[in-house]
Amino acid sequence: MQKEGFVSLWVGNIHSSEELDHLLEISYSVDGDFIPSMFASSFDIDMYDDAVREAEFYGETDNQLGRMLEGFSYDDVIIPKLLSLCGDQLPKKYNVVILLYNFKYEGIKKKSTINTSNLEFLGSVEYL
Repeated sequence: MQKEGFVSLWVGNIHSSEELDHLLEISYSVDGDFIPSMFASSFDIDMYDDAVREAEFYGETDNQLGRMLEGFSYDDVIIPKLLSLCGDQLPKKYNVVILLYNFKYEGIKKKSTINTSNLEFLGSVEYL
């Protein structure tokens, strides 16, 4: 699913920024093998480059996708494309955005609940 020039978007509702950090935490075995984060495992993602992952927890929920994506890398490119794909007003309000760059998610699972956190995949677009 790693694919140069694509970005994949998830939104969700999480209780705190610490919980978001915990969900995104990756680790390595003693032998140096990659151990996926809870987020990656829940969407059956074997591996992604954590160096090109961006995520943000907002204190308030919002359903205006364009506003939620402001300030992320390549926002001038990805906002219009994601708005075209998803619409500006999402059907629900969310307080978390996760972007994986150089990654085109093509998994079957579109929604996941991890403990009390809910995440939803919205789509992938080209940014380069």
